[in-house]
Amino acid sequence: MFEVEKGLEPDITLVCKLSRDGNIKYVNKAYADVTGFSETDLIGQSHEMIQHPKMSKTILDLAWKAIRNGKDLYLVSKNVTKNGEYFWTIADIRSKINENRDTAVYIRRKYLPTDIKNEFEKLYEVLYGIENSGGGEDVAKKYLKGYWEDKGTSYEKYIVEKFGGEKNLRDYMTSEVSDKELFSVDPTDMNIDDILKFIKKKKKRRFW
Repeated sequence: MFEVEKGLEPDITLVCKLSRDGNIKYVNKAYADVTGFSETDLIGQSHEMIQHPKMSKTILDLAWKAIRNGKDLYLVSKNVTKNGEYFWTIADIRSKINENRDTAVYIRRKYLPTDIKNEFEKLYEVLYGIENSGGGEDVAKKYLKGYWEDKGTSYEKYIVEKFGGEKNLRDYMTSEVSDKELFSVDPTDMNIDDILKFIKKKKKRRFW
């Protein structure tokens, strides 16, 4: 299980939107096609269902700490499909905490170049090994801190550097799905005033 890698095309973007507690509220067609899960399978379920079981908890904690603090981040992640394959992505995670909306986390995922994948795969394997061999997460976190200190950088800065700079990475992540599309309101997240406005706009577009 999860020993065969699934190829991911560089020109597609997987989109999902999560509630504050990490449950899936929306996925686009590419997300369902790549993972093999239907919308029915996914909506309302924990986002962890596509998370590879050997993803480092240290890295996941780093991501959720940023999300809960309302910060955006890039994340290299190892994911799984319904039929037992795995695939790597670069995730662009945007946190938009809003008291009037339950949707809080917006994620774009795209193909991760092989050279970057190989490097992070080795790092994640070391962290997972430390976490599960008696060292635990505390030791893994200390290792990760020393790892970046040796490189003179940080997790996210290193990702940006590997993609040739912030502009290159932003252009890549938004090439298929713009920020406007990513942050569009989900129908399931609308209150009655939003629904009425939505219906009114739709009526204005009709020409028959």
